[in-house]
Amino acid sequence: MTAEDFLNSIRHLDYEITALDHTRTRLMDQRQDILDRAMSNAALTGVCVQHSAGSKTETLGVQLADMITPEELVRKLNRLQDRVNKRIDTLVDKKEQAQVVIERISDARYRALLTYRYINNLKWSSVADLMGYTINWVVNDLKPRAIDAYERADKTTT
Repeated sequence: MTAEDFLNSIRHLDYEITALDHTRTRLMDQRQDILDRAMSNAALTGVCVQHSAGSKTETLGVQLADMITPEELVRKLNRLQDRVNKRIDTLVDKKEQAQVVIERISDARYRALLTYRYINNLKWSSVADLMGYTINWVVNDLKPRAIDAYERADKTTT
């Protein structure tokens, strides 16, 4: 794996964690929706209602039967949270590893670029603005030199 591939893997892992966290949030909302529906339908528990096929009460019964139980949802949430936590642990490890190498680079511009882009996950336009350079110069001139400096520093670190 090249230095740039490794640094990009940090960014991609960061994006994956964000996506998993959105899924976790959606499931939490779904859990709350299930609990709210269960509470509003609690009065139906134990009540036998005579109805004809296709009636509203039959439809409600089918909906209640198809609902995932809160316990099942909690198990799903716990598994998802475990996945997120493992990814976060990996991300922290990779960022620490990259930071050790970045700190060995003597040029402050390279350290700043690598930290902004790969550790802080900023867009190139933001990196350029923060550094006071044009985006073209940052991407086409400074970035290749910073990656090269990272590769040299990585060889002396390992």
